[in-house]
Amino acid sequence: MDTATDKVMFLGTAGARVMVANQILASGGLWFDLGGTEMLLDPGPGTLVQAIRRKLKPTKLEAIILTHRHLDHAADANIMIEAMTEGGLRRRGTLFAPSDALEEDPVILHYLRSYLERIELLEEGKSYNIGDVSFRTPIRH
Repeated sequence: MDTATDKVMFLGTAGARVMVANQILASGGLWFDLGGTEMLLDPGPGTLVQAIRRKLKPTKLEAIILTHRHLDHAADANIMIEAMTEGGLRRRGTLFAPSDALEEDPVILHYLRSYLERIELLEEGKSYNIGDVSFRTPIRH
């Protein structure tokens, strides 16, 4: 990984529900480009709009990571899967998410799951890889 070209782009840091509901601060999550591996963390409301404003290309995403299923962290997960996969025309990408984001009352719509190359369930104390990037989930949210 070439750390000289690594980037972390804040698409929004809204936080509290009143901040999100009123968009006092944007709530789009974080976009990482680490050694050419592009990932999106916690695509809250407005992620797609914030990404396009910054000239980021969802079709370059290799992964979407949901830390938990609250709307301020996951509301735009479905549209970002659509954008990443060109509406399902190009099966690609990995979704990392806790199991409750896929179970009863799911965050991720069923029809979109087949658009992804794979889905990895996040578990406490595990490590995960995407490209040359690895991350850990030390505790459950």
